[in-house]
Amino acid sequence: MAIAEHAIQSGAYSTQSITASTDVRDVSDMLDVWAHKWTPVLNRISWGGQSGGLVGVEWLNEHLGFGYVQTSAAIASNGTSFVLTTSGTGLTTAEVQKSMQPGTVLYAHVSGDGGGDAFMVITTIDTAGTATISQMVATSEAIAASAKLYIVGSFANEGSDPFPDQSRARTILSNNFNILRRDVKITGSQAASDMYAVDDETRHQIAMRLLEMQFERERTVLYSYPQARTSTVAGYMQGFYGFLDGYSAQAWVDTSTITLTEPAFNNLVSECWDNGGQPSSFFANKDQIRKFTQWDQTRVRTQVDSRLAGHYTTRYLTDSGIEVELVPMRKAPPNLAFLIDTAQCHLRAKTGRKLLLEKLAKVGDYERWQMLSEFTLEMRNYDMGHHGMFTELA
Repeated sequence: MAIAEHAIQSGAYSTQSITASTDVRDVSDMLDVWAHKWTPVLNRISWGGQSGGLVGVEWLNEHLGFGYVQTSAAIASNGTSFVLTTSGTGLTTAEVQKSMQPGTVLYAHVSGDGGGDAFMVITTIDTAGTATISQMVATSEAIAASAKLYIVGSFANEGSDPFPDQSRARTILSNNFNILRRDVKITGSQAASDMYAVDDETRHQIAMRLLEMQFERERTVLYSYPQARTSTVAGYMQGFYGFLDGYSAQAWVDTSTITLTEPAFNNLVSECWDNGGQPSSFFANKDQIRKFTQWDQTRVRTQVDSRLAGHYTTRYLTDSGIEVELVPMRKAPPNLAFLIDTAQCHLRAKTGRKLLLEKLAKVGDYERWQMLSEFTLEMRNYDMGHHGMFTELA
């Protein structure tokens, strides 16, 4: 006896199947729920809004300074001026000096025997970065070259005239789109053959190519180096490595550590945090992650269980109180490791091309399909030291 509730709804199959007239399918929703053990980086980075940019995406960047300035030469205890140095800041002299104005109070500490605290007030500062100062009574000290002069505040007297404009120069940062593609070709004989444990060869091949594409998407996010697109050359985006490689002279890119140690890791985390970042994840070859357990097994906390033995840690609490997730990477180069503030990283797709599955024209006795994704990475504040990298680990 037929039961009305069990009847197949009219059009249920025709609206869900790929037909000759609708051979292009947007299957990007698959990426939003994707969480595969081989792609831990992608599991921790969200997708941002799609973009209609011609060759990439752009975003505004405005640096507010580091909260201190540095002197290029020593300042005597009765010194009346100093010259700014921009070494290690990545900023121009014009941008560094915008952190100060007449009335700005600077503080410095002089360590060692007889050292003390020094306070000074900026009286003038010119476009070349030369500042005249007035050292406060009873707080003057001789200050060494390259010492950090911390900005206390920029104060004004009652009824004073406006100071020079301190608007920061905005820059536009960008990244290229790149296109990942996987192709599937199934002959008529393959499609008609009974495969062991595979009901549909076409569907199986498409699923495997999606996994392969996701694995390459993650490698692209990690290691990609930029190349502009031309009529004959594919464009490549910048990944973590591409963005950070240009800052090898800065403290947030460690090019000297060979053997990963606790002090080296703590120093990198501290540097990124001090610059304004909130590093959340450390992505590295599994052999680098193993060292966190080896450093001091007595600190590894495991649930008491007679069936369980061994040591392993998934999170590390640095000596400055910042907790970082440790993410071991499969088939990853051992020399590179990335300390990332994942909240500031987003994948961005070209409008309508996040992930497409398209059936191509039939040729002879086979069908062809292509899976295509055009995307890039938006990585904010990479130029300000919010993220870090090791490049020479063994």
